[in-house]
Amino acid sequence: LHDSAYQYVALDDIRRRAEQHGYSAEEFFVGRDGMTAERLVQILRSRGIEGLILSPQSSRNFGARIDYTDFAAATIGYGLQDPMLHRASTNMTRGILQTAAILVARGYRRIGLALTQWMDVRADQTNSGAMLNFQRSLPPRERVPLLLFPTNNVAENATIFCQWVKQHRPDVVISFDSYVPDWLTRRLGLRIPEDIGLVVQDWRAQLSGFAGIYHQRPHVAAAVVDLVATQLVQNERGVPEVPRQILIPPTWVDGPSVRSP
Repeated sequence: LHDSAYQYVALDDIRRRAEQHGYSAEEFFVGRDGMTAERLVQILRSRGIEGLILSPQSSRNFGARIDYTDFAAATIGYGLQDPMLHRASTNMTRGILQTAAILVARGYRRIGLALTQWMDVRADQTNSGAMLNFQRSLPPRERVPLLLFPTNNVAENATIFCQWVKQHRPDVVISFDSYVPDWLTRRLGLRIPEDIGLVVQDWRAQLSGFAGIYHQRPHVAAAVVDLVATQLVQNERGVPEVPRQILIPPTWVDGPSVRSP
């Protein structure tokens, strides 16, 4: 289990797409109430369940312990690297580069990115990679060093975040909607967006008070279901020789936490 700042694909989105294929979806929590990977496989086999979606992949990496021999499987994101399954994910390289271009057009010059290491790894380092690539086009004085929090519990990183803002003076930050707004306003005494802009790295409909990157999670959910359904139809089981990857492009959502166009 991870901090509440992390967002996951909703089971309802998976169920809706599964029903379109003629399937139903049931949720199992590995690592909770004595549910081990081995026990999960026993239950699935005994109930004749052949399709398996792994989400969101805890840092405890239970997915690596599952025997996939009898299953058509796919995963969400890049948390599970071994074995390499078919996967669906948000294309955060596109999301970060698109966002940076929009912020530059709004007059921002010092764009900061502050995330946890786990979130960056789960996106295959595309958040940090895209930001570093973007910074290559900037003069050195406008490059804000990336902040990858040392602990994956976002709440524990207030001090290092505030030190980073004070030292590097970003004029806009791409980060979490949880904790970060409070750190900026209460701890640092900054006004959003007058003193500093804030872009939510994982925007959703409840966050109308923020600009952000919308991951289009319903489409990610649909894509991962499609990957499993295709394997079931083709009678494909086990770890694939060549895993397929579907990348869903995120979209920019404007909001009052950044300057107007």
